[in-house]
Amino acid sequence: MPTINFLTPIALIAAAISLPALAADRPYRSSTEVQQKANLPAAYGFDYRMEAVVHDATADTPGYGWRYFSDPSARRAVVISPQGDYYYSTQGKGLRWVAAQQN
Repeated sequence: MPTINFLTPIALIAAAISLPALAADRPYRSSTEVQQKANLPAAYGFDYRMEAVVHDATADTPGYGWRYFSDPSARRAVVISPQGDYYYSTQGKGLRWVAAQQN
C-alpha cells in the first residue's frame, strides 16, 4: 500500500507536465478560421471540393446547356450558362453573376 501512495502523486505530476507538450503539436484554429479556409479556392484556381451536379435536361427544356457544380460541405455552388456566364451562390443566398466568357 505505501508504494501506491508514493507512485500516485508521481503519475499525476507526470501527466500534468505532459499535457502542454501534447497540446503544442498543432496550433489552435477557431471555427471561423476553419470555415474561411474551406471557402478558399485550391491552388491554380481549381477547386477539388466542387462536384458536378448531373441533370437530364434535353434540348427542348430550360436547363439544357447549363452546367452546375456544388460543394455541400461549404454550402456553395457555381452555375455556368451556355453563353459562358458564371454565377456563384454561397450559404443558400441565391445566384450572383460573377463573370462572363472572355472573347
